[in-house]
Amino acid sequence: MGCARGLGFAKSAFSLIELLVVVAVLGFLASLTVPALNSIGSAKGSIDAAYKISDAIELARSEAVARRSFVWLGFENTANFDNRNIRIGAVYSKDGSVNISVANLQPLFRPVLLDRVGLVDYADTGANSTKYSDAASLADNSAGASFTVGSQTFIKTITFTPTGEAMLTGLPNATTGFEPQILIGLRGFRGATESTNNDIAVVVDGSVGIPTIFRMQ
Repeated sequence: MGCARGLGFAKSAFSLIELLVVVAVLGFLASLTVPALNSIGSAKGSIDAAYKISDAIELARSEAVARRSFVWLGFENTANFDNRNIRIGAVYSKDGSVNISVANLQPLFRPVLLDRVGLVDYADTGANSTKYSDAASLADNSAGASFTVGSQTFIKTITFTPTGEAMLTGLPNATTGFEPQILIGLRGFRGATESTNNDIAVVVDGSVGIPTIFRMQ
């Protein structure tokens, strides 16, 4: 009779060197993943901010037309726990004039905080940048109206007229013209670090006060 042989399984285990190699590879992959996640977070913050700003513009314009009055929409770069942020506020003129005395201004809403995003004077959206290359930059505007909502003072402002036009001049008169385009450049931030590859532009058509969002394709 033949002698039956039992089937045996060789025992194996990771050596210390193999474990160290695995740990090193995982560490390398993590180093690639974290910056990518940070970039995605910054991009999402900029996108959300762009849509909220677009909504605020639409509201300011519609209120100016409905009330037959002037509305001022303000933006300011602020810092919160070392993060760059934008605050948005808006007021309208009670008597319909360009009188910006405290007694004549009424807030449209409480100031809104847009986290981890900042205003920049130029937004690089690649090929889309040519569509607003001549736009007037909100971040560079020094002619806006100054107003305060709560504890926040706004200086970077867009003025909406009773006919829905938009301009950077804070106190327009009968001969003041609207801007063909107003650029609100947005850039994501993580702390004080800029995310320069995720710029977004919100561009306002001054003739009708309508915003358009541009992103890098």
